[in-house]
Amino acid sequence: MKIGVCGGTDRIAATADAGFDYIEGNFTSITRWTDEEYFNFNNELKKYSLPCEAANCFLPGDMKIVGDSVDYKALEEYLLKGFARAKETGIKMVVMGSGGARSVPDGFSFQKAVNQIVFFVSQYAAPIAADNGIDFVFEPLCKPESNIINTIKDGAMLASVINMPNVGTLGDLYHMHVEGDTYKDVRDLKGIFRHAHISYPVPCNDMKRVFMKSPDEYDYKGFFEALKFAGCERVSIEAATKDFNSDVYPAAEIMKMYK
Repeated sequence: MKIGVCGGTDRIAATADAGFDYIEGNFTSITRWTDEEYFNFNNELKKYSLPCEAANCFLPGDMKIVGDSVDYKALEEYLLKGFARAKETGIKMVVMGSGGARSVPDGFSFQKAVNQIVFFVSQYAAPIAADNGIDFVFEPLCKPESNIINTIKDGAMLASVINMPNVGTLGDLYHMHVEGDTYKDVRDLKGIFRHAHISYPVPCNDMKRVFMKSPDEYDYKGFFEALKFAGCERVSIEAATKDFNSDVYPAAEIMKMYK
């Protein structure tokens, strides 16, 4: 299982130096960057010999996939550009958290919202991803961040309904902690659980989740064991920090212990 960190151009050097296998980029940024910004990102990857194998932040909040004003033409244009750039960069996995894009508007039919998400992924996101050799995973988000797809089993159910070989689900330790998902739940999703995010998932210093500092502060070992059992391919740190260049190193050592 490979280990990585979520981040952009400014985090590439320290991520490589700390010994991570890859960086997880921001799909929205990669799609909307100018040609110069996009070139600089890829140039830094080459400079430090660090692959960008995954990307999160799939859709910006202003590109809705649920509700009465879904613009499929604009979504398709965004996806075609984004996945083409993702392929060129070497990205293998794209993560759909995108709480602002997928959340159900007040008074809108929940059943219709589910059908819209299934339609968008099965007819647009997953096929375009597959055309570029990229896998696609749902990211369950805790209820304060989205009112739909909140548990890892929610994500697995949608992936199972869509039933495409490049579609699976993700587990983020922070959201799992908030929603009560267990390591047994991860193990039960063997084969469809493709990717993971990790952090110290307890609010600290005014931040909801932070970089791991010690192997004793949380059961990271149990999380890694469950991920490996489920066949998870990669796990990335997604956390807040006030000093990335310091916090990334102890977190790297913890991940190397269990990978």
